[in-house]
Amino acid sequence: MKNLKMIALIALPLSPLLELFERYVFGDWEFVKWLIVLVCVDTVLGFVKHWLSKDISSKAYGMIGRKLIIYSCVLILSHVMGNFSIAGQVVDSFVWFRYFTCTALMIREALSIIENVEEICPGFFPKAIINKLKGFDNVSGKKE
Repeated sequence: MKNLKMIALIALPLSPLLELFERYVFGDWEFVKWLIVLVCVDTVLGFVKHWLSKDISSKAYGMIGRKLIIYSCVLILSHVMGNFSIAGQVVDSFVWFRYFTCTALMIREALSIIENVEEICPGFFPKAIINKLKGFDNVSGKKE
């Protein structure tokens, strides 16, 4: 009974704050679960890659934190752009931006996983696929 009172004391004031957060900051937790899976796989493979090449450093752990901050900001931006309203009506003009940013984050993580797998086990993916993917990795963003 004592624990129930403590839970109620914490949950009651937090409920409206969480509702505001999900409405105005970010609310697509299902997508975040999928993104976290890819980020974790990428992190583990990156660790294995650096462990095998014997160049593990603490700098990499800082980069994980940086990635999480950047991804969080991009997700908040995409949520706001896809859900903001004018005169009480949601502006549908930028829903594409939400889909674009979420897809871009997933593709970025997937490409990083593929690169890590190729460095750990060269030849795992067909060379034609690797060359196609590398063609998009340039400053201009255009396929080479």
